[in-house]
Amino acid sequence: MLLRILAVGVLLAVASVAYAWWSRQQGRVQHVAVAGALTPTDLGAPRGQRATFVQFSTPMCAKCPPTRDLLLRVAADDPYVSHIEIDASEHLDLARRLDIMRTPTTLVLDADGVVVSRMNGAPSEAQAREALAEVPPPTEYSI
Repeated sequence: MLLRILAVGVLLAVASVAYAWWSRQQGRVQHVAVAGALTPTDLGAPRGQRATFVQFSTPMCAKCPPTRDLLLRVAADDPYVSHIEIDASEHLDLARRLDIMRTPTTLVLDADGVVVSRMNGAPSEAQAREALAEVPPPTEYSI
């Protein structure tokens, strides 16, 4: 009897640690290096002049609609930032090329379409703003 109670206690402890680790990974901003830039043709929509949130979703994803609303709200604060939502199940070639393994996954692109950061899972507003802050300011040209 004591052995069973001990086994259940160990199982609960391991599950708690695993859940804590998994929770900390949700929406975490990662700096990534993806070869090449994503063009408007790749994305199916024009990019933002400063930055673009590219959200990969699927129809059965429960966290995708709230993530879309959050990213649209953050993008609305800057007229040069846009949001593009891509159905990963309809664009498998692009999802594979960018190593999208779960939804929602959000890529943050700079003005040239280069991936600056990535958020796997549903981000918080602070995480979305942190990822947007990583985008370098556009360079100004003078003639």
